[in-house]
Amino acid sequence: MSMLTPQPSQKFAHTTVLDRKFRLQYNLTYAQTEVISYLVMISKSWKNIIEIDGYFVILTKKIKNDLLLHEKTIEASITKLKKLGLIETTLLKVPQWKSNENFRGVKITELGKEYSLSHYKPKLKEKVIELEKKNQELELKYQAIVVQENLKESLNQKDEEILLLKQELKEVKEKLDISMEKESQTGVSKEKREKNLEDFRKKITSTYGKSGEAICNAVSNEEHWAKEVQFYINSYNKLSIYTPQGEFKQIAQPKQIKNFWVWLFAHQHRVGKVLDTKTPPKTAHLLKFIGKSIVINRSLFKLHAIEPVIGGVKVKLQDKDGKIVGVNSEFGGEVIDVVRFEEWVV
Repeated sequence: MSMLTPQPSQKFAHTTVLDRKFRLQYNLTYAQTEVISYLVMISKSWKNIIEIDGYFVILTKKIKNDLLLHEKTIEASITKLKKLGLIETTLLKVPQWKSNENFRGVKITELGKEYSLSHYKPKLKEKVIELEKKNQELELKYQAIVVQENLKESLNQKDEEILLLKQELKEVKEKLDISMEKESQTGVSKEKREKNLEDFRKKITSTYGKSGEAICNAVSNEEHWAKEVQFYINSYNKLSIYTPQGEFKQIAQPKQIKNFWVWLFAHQHRVGKVLDTKTPPKTAHLLKFIGKSIVINRSLFKLHAIEPVIGGVKVKLQDKDGKIVGVNSEFGGEVIDVVRFEEWVV
């Protein structure tokens, strides 16, 4: 059976991060430090890694090839790390590998997770330099076109070029800001984002489980809930709905539950608000945006129509050829929350 083969994003550059404080705390040799650093890194950063019951599968041959250590050194290091309570191991059968053989599974314990990888950012630094260079180039292009605009040469074409460049410059600056933030901080990991969502879910569940009040209605995600459907936390602390037919039902499908909490987390201004499902929202203040040029995926559109509907607005755009197209929200529904639309169009 072949070893676990990393995807392109999982390639290893024979580089690990030395956490000296951690090494001294547990009196580790450099080889043992290399192994724990490697295991913590792949558990946090590799995609498509095989994980069974909380253990990820990694073969000794793979560790040997990546760390350039002898097999006996690797096995001795793993034994030491287990004794120190930094990792746990078990034998697993891997369904994806059609074999009756048992393979080693590794789990990083809470103590092991304290190993710091904060300096493992070589690719991120390269990306920051690249974005800074691109940002400077775009600034120069933008200033050149502004000069030409002042000279009133080819105004229609220049207006479009300026709009596209402004959008590209904005996107690059946003990417640069994000990269710089990651460079100065450890960044928000997938585990942290999931923890934030879980903390939010627990808070809402506790509050609305006790009060018995509706959390919200008019949820516009890919589940296409009826606008009148109201969401509650029932007496079992489970997510439930109150249907237009006057029935309370507990939601059982995990995907529907997850999609609801993801949507609500992104629309926290809707918590505790039950919208009027008979009267569309007032959108007169949005009419000033009709005809505004908008760049989406480096293509130029004009805001053609804003239709108020229950739960938000439906938006129509006009492309350069005059074709009218609709816009979906980032959650798959064609109804866009008014507040989210205002943030997007301004």
